[in-house]
Amino acid sequence: MEPQPSERWERRLPWLGAVLGLLWFLALGGAPALNPTNLHWLGGGDHAQHTLGWLHFRNAPWSFPLGNIPSLMHPIPLTVGFTDSNPWVALALKPFSRWLPQDFQFIGPWLALCLALQGWMGAKLMGLFTRGVTQRLLGAALFVLSPVLLFRFGHDTLCAHWLILAMFWLHLRPREDVQEARRTVGQALALNVIAAGVHPYLEAMVLTLTVALLFKLVRRERLLSWRFAGAALATTLGVVGALFVAFGYVGQGISTGTNGFSYYSADLLAPINPSGASRMMDGFPIGSGQYEGFGYIGTGFLALAAVVLLWSPWRGWPRVKEGLGAQTPLVLSVVALSVLAFSSVVTVTGRPVLTWRALAEPLLPLLAPFRSSGRFIWPLDYALMTGLVALVAWRWRQSPRVVTALLLGAVLLQALDTKNLWDRTSFHDGTWPRLQAPEWERVDPFYRHVVLFPPAIVGARTPCVSGTFPDDAYVRFGDLAYRKGMTTNSAYSARLDEARVASVCEALRAEIESGRFAQDTLYVVGERELESFRRPEAGLTCGVLDGYTVCVAAKQGGFQEALARAPPMPVSGSARQSQASPP
Repeated sequence: MEPQPSERWERRLPWLGAVLGLLWFLALGGAPALNPTNLHWLGGGDHAQHTLGWLHFRNAPWSFPLGNIPSLMHPIPLTVGFTDSNPWVALALKPFSRWLPQDFQFIGPWLALCLALQGWMGAKLMGLFTRGVTQRLLGAALFVLSPVLLFRFGHDTLCAHWLILAMFWLHLRPREDVQEARRTVGQALALNVIAAGVHPYLEAMVLTLTVALLFKLVRRERLLSWRFAGAALATTLGVVGALFVAFGYVGQGISTGTNGFSYYSADLLAPINPSGASRMMDGFPIGSGQYEGFGYIGTGFLALAAVVLLWSPWRGWPRVKEGLGAQTPLVLSVVALSVLAFSSVVTVTGRPVLTWRALAEPLLPLLAPFRSSGRFIWPLDYALMTGLVALVAWRWRQSPRVVTALLLGAVLLQALDTKNLWDRTSFHDGTWPRLQAPEWERVDPFYRHVVLFPPAIVGARTPCVSGTFPDDAYVRFGDLAYRKGMTTNSAYSARLDEARVASVCEALRAEIESGRFAQDTLYVVGERELESFRRPEAGLTCGVLDGYTVCVAAKQGGFQEALARAPPMPVSGSARQSQASPP
């Protein structure tokens, strides 16, 4: 017989699930990432954007919105949330900034925490389906091994999938009285508060599941009144709205636009499509932007599904339908989010099979902020995972050894099929792109700004901001500006006020073409813009450092002297704007 947990074990099991999450983090090669002074693995993709946002925010003066970062993308408003850094963690650490090392990151510890909480909630969720200690831990391990979660390691703020599991637990757990129902509402509100300060996409999912939970507590369980549920929903919306304003997600005049909606969607086969994440199975084709809709539930879960579906005749399906009926609000909320994930152009293997663009058109102002709609496939993924482990536990409830064997087999299969476990790429996102030339250390205190011309604003569509610099230029000079206490006019923002970007860029161009150069500014010049800086009447000192043409108007200072001795500005505009090999 499977051992039943005592009261002491009941309290310890979620902690053991958290330990499983931490062990998986270490198995994937995450130990070096736990060092908060280690930036060397954060040099590429979203991690660089998030890290740079936090580094500048930690030195920014307190202002409103709370996440305001005046030194990045200066003078265009930018907040820590729009750098996709973690607002709650950034705000929590900011008061201690003066005591923290200059190179300090929290992405590694955050990812470890997300895996630990995934294991914690996996163990809690499994406790609703089985009392067996081993079975609960194996189920928790399956949730920890989720490919959907692992795929998001490149975007750390999207890794809080435990919030979805927590909402599922609130939906599925039994309640006996009104007090428990009200406590559940309070827990749901807390989850909304957390999600609102982690990432808006997660909050949209948690809020949708919260609405379904309130409906269930009123209509299905009849523990709350419509008045109480309405007040709870109004409170939740009010708190979340206030947090979005405080974090600068809304109220900044930034247009969300509609660009990308239906492009960054999920394919209809996403839950069974490995898309390169499996060592054993080939994936199906998908659209070029549908990586955002990655939703593979895992080889272990697919094996469980095959066992359940192929096992010789089982008369329990009516009970399964009955159980689903009892969870109608949860099912409908997951279906609604899945429809959003598939977007207005539904595809199979990347090919459109159905479109409802005409119906979606009036809803675009509401849907536009969530252009990467494929992410809303996650609740469906976790619903399928939860349903499978619940089904296995109930189907063989009279044979606990069979349940244990099936769960163990699924865990082993899933672990062995995880490519990241073998190639150890989860924590190798490129070396932090720090400028290497010794001249940078001689930048004088009177310099206040680093201006790239044209600005390197990732994702901007205005013609004035042209891609003349390497992709990581905004990180290199953002890092320099951070270390020297300066501003930079370049950054990577999740959303942009395109009109403001164009206006600021054109004003900068007018200043430069008229020969108005600031004494307190380092100019980094794109290869197609050298002529404006080469004119004798400009009176600039220019040189090439780390492969970048740099000019200053100052006539004295240590950096001006060092720049005068550096390799000269290229004669033509053909100089490569690339990072020189470090010494």
